[in-house]
Amino acid sequence: MAQVILKKVNKVYDKKVHVVKDISLEIKDKEFMVLVGPSGCGKSTILRMIAGLEEITSGEIIIGDRVVNELTPKDRDIAMVFQNYALYPHMSVYENMAYGLKLRKMPKADIDEQVQKTAAILGLEEFLDRKPKQLSGGQRQRVALGRAIVRKPQVFLFDEPLSNLDAKLRMQMRAEINKLHQQLDTTIIYVTHDQVEAMTMGDRITVLHNGIIQQCDTPLNLYDHPRNLFVAGFIGSPAMNMIKGKITNDNGLTFSTTGIKFPVPQQLQDKMKAFAGKEVILGVRPENVNIDQGSEITANVEVVEPMGNEIIVYLAIGDNHFLMRMEERVPLKPGDKVNITFQDTHQHYFDAASEECINYSL
Repeated sequence: MAQVILKKVNKVYDKKVHVVKDISLEIKDKEFMVLVGPSGCGKSTILRMIAGLEEITSGEIIIGDRVVNELTPKDRDIAMVFQNYALYPHMSVYENMAYGLKLRKMPKADIDEQVQKTAAILGLEEFLDRKPKQLSGGQRQRVALGRAIVRKPQVFLFDEPLSNLDAKLRMQMRAEINKLHQQLDTTIIYVTHDQVEAMTMGDRITVLHNGIIQQCDTPLNLYDHPRNLFVAGFIGSPAMNMIKGKITNDNGLTFSTTGIKFPVPQQLQDKMKAFAGKEVILGVRPENVNIDQGSEITANVEVVEPMGNEIIVYLAIGDNHFLMRMEERVPLKPGDKVNITFQDTHQHYFDAASEECINYSL
């Protein structure tokens, strides 16, 4: 078993900078777990503590069936792929991939078999005699992957491995790593700040902010059922629209703000009763803002971005600015006025004070 369990793990620097706060997380055997969050949220520190490159201040880390708190990195049976590839420039691709096995004093024939097999998986057979400087960024990243794979570790750790690649290559390498996970059928823990990477790669995603787990769930559950304002704003591209307003009781609960007033959806009336008279934040994704000529909510078109497969429209109502995503090529231009509605079944209400989702349903 290659499960990884963190129990109340903390990391404090200089007795005052608390960067990882009481993290408890269970990563299942053969799971692809993504740790995502903005810079400084503690995700890379967590990965380095799992690897043994950082000491933990308190708590427990378990890999497989062993508590590894006191074990050195080489004894944890993990392999790590870094952002900067960390290849030896004077060694060939073959030598880079074989180096860790040589240190283990593995027989030469076994080393050759492992390197050749891994090179075939990654499409590196024709590059084995080349030096890293003779390779493209994507090829170097595959070599770094290959060096990790040949060791056959219990757990693979990836620390923002694609951030140095251009957009097209990142997309290709995302697919490569996904296919690799299916082939190797092993546990992967993957750190990124890019929520698109997280959404397209992870079996589950752990969203971190200020050293605290905000939510851990499948990509679609995070997208459809964010637990709080931070997760709602971080997951999704373009981000969820956030509109500040107030719940009033006018023969039924109503959401209102400048230029916007509509009944709270019937299925949410009971949950929202406690917030009558209070400030809330309405969250609606751009694809759930729809043109509706029968609506009394009128928005001004500020910017239109045709993307080919969709159109992103920037709208304004008073001081509220938000986006609408449309698949239909409706001929809109800046200065137009358009009547809109917010889909009843995709409205999220957040307590303005606690920032928790009032109608969170998981």
